[in-house]
Amino acid sequence: LLRPDLADSSAWPFFSQRDWGIRAMRQYLRLRLHVSDKLIARPAAQPVIIAIHPHGIAADFRVALDGLLYAALPGRTVLALAASVLFSLPFVRELCLWTRCIDASKKVAARALRKGRSLLVIPGGEAEQMRTMPGVEEVYLAKRLGFVKLALQHSAALVPCYAFGVVDLYGVSPAQHRSNSQGARWALSKKYGVAVPSYSGSFGFLPTRVPNDLVLGEPLELQCAKPGEPTDGEVQAAHAAYIAALRGLFDAHKAEFGYGDRQLVVG
Repeated sequence: LLRPDLADSSAWPFFSQRDWGIRAMRQYLRLRLHVSDKLIARPAAQPVIIAIHPHGIAADFRVALDGLLYAALPGRTVLALAASVLFSLPFVRELCLWTRCIDASKKVAARALRKGRSLLVIPGGEAEQMRTMPGVEEVYLAKRLGFVKLALQHSAALVPCYAFGVVDLYGVSPAQHRSNSQGARWALSKKYGVAVPSYSGSFGFLPTRVPNDLVLGEPLELQCAKPGEPTDGEVQAAHAAYIAALRGLFDAHKAEFGYGDRQLVVG
């Protein structure tokens, strides 16, 4: 009956940083954070919204990431937005709460920002998850304006983050991709917000051991004429500026991590 997911979660720093299973996951994924100097220098009391792209088949990095954020952004409380359904699943609920997840509703997110908390979001959601293809760096942002508007409403800086390697963790055949993006699985995700993609791992559901390099860019200080009350035009302009920053981040680092031949597709 307790609902910490509607407040500040039930963070367990020792679990996020030291649990043997979490540490093994980080090592297996070879998960590394690369944080911009400007983000590190930003006062922890000034909230940011860290937006990670792409989602990938399972967003394996999300749980393993929390422990690294304690060290990468000391003093900053970063709460991750998670789908409401996850807090109704035994064990999954605890895993989410211990790694600083809160309910992804607008009301809960807004309350966290007002309290000076920072947020971590994966804007692509189920649409990106269901359409993931190995070797294709594609993000779905054209209609994802909510996180941008939220940042403008609460004077929070937006931090673009690109997760290199995430799309290559699992195999997805052409037939599986059609099933995920057009068939019954796609209809299920659209109607109920539950993503159940078809895919294959290196062994069962175990992901391929591809390095995951998450690059956190510089904070975008977005402004609107009337603080806290952005117009539709201001949200659109901020959204365009964010996409441009994400493209710049991807292009600046893709060769460094072995993806120099790829192009970022924004849908």
